[in-house]
Amino acid sequence: MRTQPRKEGEVMDVLLEMAAALTPGDGFREARVYSHQSAPGTFSLVFTWDTTSVPPRGSDEALIILEGLKRFGLLDHTVLVERGK
Repeated sequence: MRTQPRKEGEVMDVLLEMAAALTPGDGFREARVYSHQSAPGTFSLVFTWDTTSVPPRGSDEALIILEGLKRFGLLDHTVLVERGK
């Protein structure tokens, strides 16, 4: 996610609140928030899952959160699948 640097604190608070509100279970393991080291206002909200199948557009949780974050700026949603250990 990318937002205006002046909104960085507000967006960080919202992302951390969303990540903390998610409860592990049904394959969901955790949510983490990352901010870009040298690009103010740039964040990632990363969900970790342990499931045998992956919905092509991602989880329902991610899609709901994406909808709520649209007001803060540009969103890019990517579904990544781990290969190997």
